[in-house]
Amino acid sequence: MSDIFKADDLEWQPVRPEMTNGVFGKTLLDGIVKIVLTQVTPGGGFLSHRDPYGHLFYFLVGEGIVRVEGTELRAGPGLVVRVAPGESHSYENRGSGDMNLISVNLPPR
Repeated sequence: MSDIFKADDLEWQPVRPEMTNGVFGKTLLDGIVKIVLTQVTPGGGFLSHRDPYGHLFYFLVGEGIVRVEGTELRAGPGLVVRVAPGESHSYENRGSGDMNLISVNLPPR
């Protein structure tokens, strides 16, 4: 079924508050593949963790750090990070403004 909507009309919801601080999301697609527009407030982030599914992160706005299996990279507009199922990963906003990214949860192959 087709669906057309404006992301601005969706409410920001806390994302996994048991392992995040200042991370909010707007779910754009929730099925076998989940796509979330994610906002991380200054100083906020996701603790290091492992998921049974993979991720694709596409950073849109802001600056921060992303870690995958001990490798640390500067996160900023245009950076794409693919995380395989079971890999440890985290990110944090180190900038003075919000950091926005598209987070895609991918089922295991």
